[in-house]
Amino acid sequence: MKQWINLGLMWTAITSTIAAVLWMFTTFATAAEVDDIKPSIAYGQYYDRLDDYDEALEEGNMELAREYERQMERLKAQICEQDPEWERCDD
Repeated sequence: MKQWINLGLMWTAITSTIAAVLWMFTTFATAAEVDDIKPSIAYGQYYDRLDDYDEALEEGNMELAREYERQMERLKAQICEQDPEWERCDD
């Protein structure tokens, strides 16, 4: 009886591990897919920072506005590297 319990536990562990590995390979993005997604994420971050920058200027918080401006420049460089035709690349 004890052998059947141990065998059952081993079988459960093996099938769970296989299921977890299959789930990881089907759920997580490949490096190529991540590279395709990066520019769209950077666009969203840029425009979020632009909104934050405008709010900081309205509040008179120049130090925070400069930080947002620095972050936007870094994002802009990343975007323009991937998409030189972007409307803000000529600024």
